[in-house]
Order: sequence, then C-alpha cells, then structure tokens
Amino acid sequence: MPTSYKLRLLPEKFSINKLPQFEELPHIFAKGDNCFIVRTDKELSIICPEYMAPNSVQQVGGWRCIRISGDHDLSEVGVLASILNPLAEAGISILAFSSFETDHIFIMEENLVEAVQALQKAGHQFLHSEIPAS
Repeated sequence: MPTSYKLRLLPEKFSINKLPQFEELPHIFAKGDNCFIVRTDKELSIICPEYMAPNSVQQVGGWRCIRISGDHDLSEVGVLASILNPLAEAGISILAFSSFETDHIFIMEENLVEAVQALQKAGHQFLHSEIPAS
C-alpha cells in the first residue's frame, strides 16, 4: 500500500505569474508569504498569493495550495507520486513545487472539492478544518 501523508490546505488563493527571463525580482517577494520562484532559460515564474501578484504580466489566478505537512527526507521515494496519482486518476491537473523540506501541490479552486475527496479516498488526511464541503 502506498504511503499516506498528512496534508494542509493553505488558506489563500495563489496566482501563477510568468515574467521575462531576466526580469528583476520584484521587491515584495524578498519578504513575502509563501512565494515560489523559479528562473529557467526561458522565463521567471512566480507563484504567490493573489494579493502579491505583479501587474501587467501573464498570469493565471484562482489556484489553491495543498502542502504535505511535516518535513520529509530528500531521498524519500514516491512522495509526490502518492499525491499525484490519485489526482491524475480523478482527471485533475496540478502544478507541483518542491522545496527543501516538503512539497506543494497547486490545484485550480474549481477542482478543489474533487481533489480533496480523491486524496482522502487514497488514504491521505487533511489537518485543518479549511477543507471545502462536498
């Protein structure tokens, strides 16, 4: 049986933002809440709470974040698969971001109830009462 995890739904809505590759990082992100930043050879992507989203950039709002609660070792195998497989089976697209300590899974808000149900059916537990009703 796959490993089950304790999950936490973060309360805020997130925006995924695409900026030019060599754009200077806006100052708000130096001390912001739950910001996820990656620069590739093609773009600068920032995932942040909607209230922090930069203006005049390509962006998609309305994302919610499910965080795997607690730290897990970087060498642990199958962590994301245990979360992503039930979501894929339910036909829910995601965007995942891994940090040093844990993983974050972003889901469009309109898919949140179905995602929570799929994850609970797979044996995962949500820690907080912020879980949407079905």
